[in-house]
Amino acid sequence: MNTNRQVFQKLSSTSWRFISHKTNLSPNNWHYSHILLPYSRIKSISTLRRANDNISQNGQGIRYFIGSAVIAGVGGSVYYYFQKKKGNQSIDNSNNQHHKIILSPQEATLRLRENQLSFLLQRNNGVYRYDTNQLASNNPIEDTKCELIIPSSKNGGDRLFFGVFDGHAGWNTSQLLSRKLIPYVKEQLDKAYDGYGEYSKLISNKRELVSKAIQKAFTELDEEIVFHSIDRLLNTQNESGGISYINESLLSALSGSCAILAYVDTAANDLYVACTGDSRAVLGVKDPTTGEWKPIPLSEDQTGRNEHEVERLDKEHPGESNIITKGRVFGGLEPTRAFGDSKYKWDKALQEIIYSKFFNEKRSVPGGDRYKTPPYVTAKPEVTHHKISPEDKFLVLATDGLWDRLSNAEVIELVGLLIDGRRNGKNGRELTTVQKDLNVNGSKQQKEFSFVDENASTHLIRNALGGAAEDVLCAMLSLPPPMSRRWRDDITVTVIFFGKD
Repeated sequence: MNTNRQVFQKLSSTSWRFISHKTNLSPNNWHYSHILLPYSRIKSISTLRRANDNISQNGQGIRYFIGSAVIAGVGGSVYYYFQKKKGNQSIDNSNNQHHKIILSPQEATLRLRENQLSFLLQRNNGVYRYDTNQLASNNPIEDTKCELIIPSSKNGGDRLFFGVFDGHAGWNTSQLLSRKLIPYVKEQLDKAYDGYGEYSKLISNKRELVSKAIQKAFTELDEEIVFHSIDRLLNTQNESGGISYINESLLSALSGSCAILAYVDTAANDLYVACTGDSRAVLGVKDPTTGEWKPIPLSEDQTGRNEHEVERLDKEHPGESNIITKGRVFGGLEPTRAFGDSKYKWDKALQEIIYSKFFNEKRSVPGGDRYKTPPYVTAKPEVTHHKISPEDKFLVLATDGLWDRLSNAEVIELVGLLIDGRRNGKNGRELTTVQKDLNVNGSKQQKEFSFVDENASTHLIRNALGGAAEDVLCAMLSLPPPMSRRWRDDITVTVIFFGKD
């Protein structure tokens, strides 16, 4: 597959196997997603248009309410960055050389679409399509994703899994999750449906059975990452030791990742969403009477700002004060649930052994003297069940890079109106923009969204970063890492469409 411009997957074989598709989010660090799909039952959708398709040629896109401020700030930052890197050398923009400071609208669109994928499923299983996309801010990107379809399972229908993982302090944990979490969940679900061992008493209660299986898979994988693999590492003979012997196990334990996983049981029209951290799942529902689009949250952000999480930590660590400081665990980690993040899970003695053996240094634990009874962060997810109805049209899974910039209602309406436009035979230019009134500093101002992308995930990312304000969008996408992290996070979005059309 052409990793520079080709954004669709050609599927032609009748066999089932994993596909690893490379994306050029980083020139030196490939990112892999793993998909198990029946080639003969899926049609490919090419969502890449020519760079100038549906892009305003006169540059007269209506501006965000913060347009001028963002352009001044972001554009100035980009200019300063390149001037600093190039010293006093002049920047030649002639003949479309590679020294442009701000991307053009056409170049911005290519940047947005270079990692998008759309899949059309012809299996009559209640999910007819899904779109995905990723936009990096870190280099390499710390987000990952994965999808898996298991046909004709023991419970009578297809089982579909969609995962989105938001890494932090590195990409190692999220990359590991993209390879291992769904297989762990599948193994536990197989045991649960067979009534194996501890699941035997829950056979009559399917929702509790599935929820317990998913939770056990999450916690077992995290224990493997944080404890079992490290124990094997410490007990492996290695004469040199030190940094030269650090392997994937240790890096995956030291970094961390949030996770959001959707499991669709098509035989029963059951949707389960498991959330560890602050990635989010929101269901798009269309009111059959009014035709309005409504968001139904299927997860709750698990951070130090969530009162339920603060209460949980207080209950798990009685008598310990100030575990949450300024909305973060010991003032450091924002998510209260995550994979990895071993410094919030190892006891003091183990941390001293690890840092002394592999880094030849001593490092204080989070919270200092307040660090008494770890773990303070857990990977155990909250699992939500939802029975899929005809009014449920799509599910959006995304890392917090999207939700930091768009509300639940905005995300659902953006995708919903995109669907309405398709069904009414409208293209992006006919649908143009949608206005929203915002209360900014006591005065009403308008925010306008753009409709120029067929891929729903790309559509959401574009509107999160500027939408119809092409100058804002171009400036946001022109920021190079690591400076870009001051303005935007890595963004990963998967949109799953329910129904037969």
